[in-house]
Amino acid sequence: MQRNISDTYEILGKIGEGNSGEIYKAYHKNLGKEVVLKKVKTEIKDFVNNRAEVDVLKNLRHSCLPQVLDFLQIDGDVYTVMDFIPGNSFKQYLDAGTVFPEKSVLIWAKQICATLGYLHNQNPPIIHSDLKPGNIMLMPNGNICLIDFNISASLDGNCAWVTGFTSGYAAPEQIQAMKYNRNELDRSRWKTVDARADIYSFGATIYHIMTGQKPKPDESGFVEDIRNKGRKINDVFASVIMKCLEPDPQKRYQGAEQLLSDLKNIQAKDKRYRRLVQKQKIIYICTAAVMFLSAGVAVSGYFRMDAEKQKKYELLVRQEAECISASDFDNFEMYYQEAVNLKPKELEAYYQKALALHQQRQYGDAIEFIQSEILNNPDIINGNDTLNNVYYLLGNCYEKQEDYAQAANCYATAITIMSDNADYYRDYAIALAYNGDMEGAREALAEAKNQKLDSVEIRYIEGELAYVSKDYAGAGSIFQECIRNTKDEYIKMRAYIMAAKCLDASGDGAEILMRKVKMLEEAAGVLSPEYNIGILEQLGQAYSDMAKKTGDASYDMKAIEVFKKIKEQGMGSYSTDYNLAVLYQNVKDYDRASSVLNQMLTDYGENYKTYKSLALLEVAKQSERPAGEKNYGAFKGYYEKAHNLYQEQLANNVNDVEMDRLKELYDQAVANGWIQ
Repeated sequence: MQRNISDTYEILGKIGEGNSGEIYKAYHKNLGKEVVLKKVKTEIKDFVNNRAEVDVLKNLRHSCLPQVLDFLQIDGDVYTVMDFIPGNSFKQYLDAGTVFPEKSVLIWAKQICATLGYLHNQNPPIIHSDLKPGNIMLMPNGNICLIDFNISASLDGNCAWVTGFTSGYAAPEQIQAMKYNRNELDRSRWKTVDARADIYSFGATIYHIMTGQKPKPDESGFVEDIRNKGRKINDVFASVIMKCLEPDPQKRYQGAEQLLSDLKNIQAKDKRYRRLVQKQKIIYICTAAVMFLSAGVAVSGYFRMDAEKQKKYELLVRQEAECISASDFDNFEMYYQEAVNLKPKELEAYYQKALALHQQRQYGDAIEFIQSEILNNPDIINGNDTLNNVYYLLGNCYEKQEDYAQAANCYATAITIMSDNADYYRDYAIALAYNGDMEGAREALAEAKNQKLDSVEIRYIEGELAYVSKDYAGAGSIFQECIRNTKDEYIKMRAYIMAAKCLDASGDGAEILMRKVKMLEEAAGVLSPEYNIGILEQLGQAYSDMAKKTGDASYDMKAIEVFKKIKEQGMGSYSTDYNLAVLYQNVKDYDRASSVLNQMLTDYGENYKTYKSLALLEVAKQSERPAGEKNYGAFKGYYEKAHNLYQEQLANNVNDVEMDRLKELYDQAVANGWIQ
C-alpha cells in the first residue's frame, strides 16, 4: 500500500479487512485529524462507480455512524473516507472474556437497531450486510457506533448485492446468495438480500454478546435457544433475539422499526409476564394446600382453563387490532364487548377501543373513554405500570384538539412511566412549543437526541419549533427535507401537512395555493391509505379554496371526489359529510346536497350546523325560482331549528358568523313576504 493517497491523506497503517474491502487508518492533512480509508474490492467497485449511493452516504447524519467525508477514485482504485471512531470493538471485548450486563446490552441493542432503521430508510436503502461484534465499536462515551457498513454494496430497490458474508452472523439467504454469485459471471444476475438479512445478523450479534458464544445453526438452519446457553436472560428479550434468528425471513421481524418497538417495550411486557407467573404460583400453592394428593390433576385442569381463557382473550384483542387496521368498526365493537366481558380487569381490550375512537378521529369521545373506562377504573390501573401507551394516546387526542397544555401533561406522564421512548420526547417537545414553553421544548428535544431518536425525526421537531417561532420559510425547508429523507410514512405524512401549513402562512395567492395543491396531490399519491386521511382532508379543502379563488368549478368536483374517497376508505366523519354537502351545493347538485345533510341527521343526530346547511341550501334553491314561485316554508323550519340549537351553545362561546348571515336572510325573507 502506498504511503500517500493524493496530497490529502497519509496512510498510517492497515487496521482490518471487511467483506467489501480493505480498511486503513490515515491522517487527513487538511482537517488535521485521523480518518479511515476503505479500499473497495475490485469485483464490486464497478457497481459503485455507476450509482448515486455515494451522495447518499455523504449525507448520512447519525450519532451511531461515522461521518462519510469523501469518495476517491485513484489509479483505478475506489476509496471511501470516513471519521475514525475511538474505542474498542465488541469482538475485542469478547475475545478478552468480557461479560456484559444484560441491562447494558439491551441499551446497545436499541441503539444498533435504531441505526439499522436509519440506514434502511435511506433512498436508496443501505443494507449493512456484515453486522457482527467486530463491526460495532463501543465508544468512550458508552454509546455504540456501527463501522464498515456495506457502503460498496450496490443497491437495487430495497435490496443489496451480496458480495460476502461472515459465518455465524450472516442470514441463510445471504450465504446461499453468495454461493450462487461466486459462480455467476454475469453480475447483473447476482442475487440480493434485503433488510431482513441485517435483522438476522443483529440477532446473531446480540446472541454472541449476551452468551460469549457465536451462534451455530444446525442442519435445518435453526440456532439453539439462547435460554439454553447457561446465562440467565430476560424471557421476553430472549424471545426477541430468537425471532431475529429465524431461518425463514418471513418469520423474522420484517423491519427495524418493528424490532425496535419490541425492544423498547421489553420492560413492560416482562412485568406483565412476571405478574402472570406470580399469579399462577399463588393459585398453584393455594390449590395444592387444599387438594393435597389430587392437586396435580385439579391444578392442571385449572391452568388449562385459565390458559384457554387467556388465549381466547388475546385472540379477541388481535381481532380488535385487525378491525382497526381494516377500518371495520362495526365488527370491532363485537370483539371489544366479548373481550371485556371475558376479562373486565385487563387493559388491552380497553386500549384498543380508545385507539379505535382515535382512528375515527373522535378525539373527544376517546378522551372521555380513556378517562372514565381506564384511568378511573381501579381494577385496571391499580398495580398496572404499563399505562404509558394510554397516556401517550390521550396526549395525542388532546393535541388533535389543540389543547397543548393537556397534551404536554399526558406526554410527561408517559415519560415518567417509560423514560426511554424517544417518540414520547418528540411529541412532548412539540406540545411544549405550541404551549409557549420553548425552553422546555428544547430540553425535550435534547433528550430525544439522547434517546437516539432517528435524525430525520429530530429534524422534524426542529421544523415544528421553527414554525412556532414563525420562521415559515425555514420550517418549510426542514419539512421538505424530512419528506425526502424519511421512509417512515407517519413522519412523512406529518411533514407534508406541516409543509402545507407553512405555505398557508406565507400567503393566500393563487400561485401559493396551487403549490399547496401540487404538494398534497404528491402526498396522496405516495402515502398508503392508513396514513393519507389527513392529507386527503387538506387536499379536499385546497381544491375547494382553488374553486373559490379561480371560479373554476372543476376544483369543486375534484374536492368532491377526494371526500368521497375518504368515505370509501371507511374514515368519513361529520366534517367529511358536511364538506361534501357544501360542495354539492356549490356545483348546484341540490338533491345530493339535501340527501347528504338528511343522512347526517340520522347518523350524527341533531346539530345546528346541519340545520344551518339545510337552511342555506333552501335559500340557494329558492333564489333560482321566479318571484311568484318561491316557497320558504322549509327554510323557516330549518332556520328555527338551527337558531334554537345554536342559542343553546352560546354559553360555550360559539361564534359562527354564518348564523348571523342566516338571520339576515331570514329577516329579508320575512320583509319580502316570503315567510309569514
